[in-house]
Amino acid sequence: MDKKKWIIVLCILGVVVASYLSYMYYSGEHQICDINETFNCTTVHESDYAVFAGVPVALLGVIGYLLILGVVFYDMRYVTWISFAGMLFSLRLTYAEVFVIYKFCIFCLISQAIIIAIWLVSIRWKKVKRYLKKSRS
Repeated sequence: MDKKKWIIVLCILGVVVASYLSYMYYSGEHQICDINETFNCTTVHESDYAVFAGVPVALLGVIGYLLILGVVFYDMRYVTWISFAGMLFSLRLTYAEVFVIYKFCIFCLISQAIIIAIWLVSIRWKKVKRYLKKSRS
């Protein structure tokens, strides 16, 4: 499977996960991922870090994955930068989970893994493209 297809699949998976996180945020139903004291989505979703500029982080995730999905069809060069920004933004919540809240949301961590994977695939794609350009010269 080529890099674009991988990114498309990862974006669709990211939209599904972020949409579910948005549903959990708005509905307040977290039972599925309130596993124990350590893995407790309720605590994470009720923290100040679950909202950025008045918008739930999960909803920003949906928007971000859809943006990347759209950009994949337009110009792959921007996928690396958008996914890098998304990864850094997502690390804000991961940082808070580890060092402030001391609780983890499994779906948030899955979303973090997806955005990292998108970024890594996009970097690899750029590297391959650069190599192909050099070999044609």
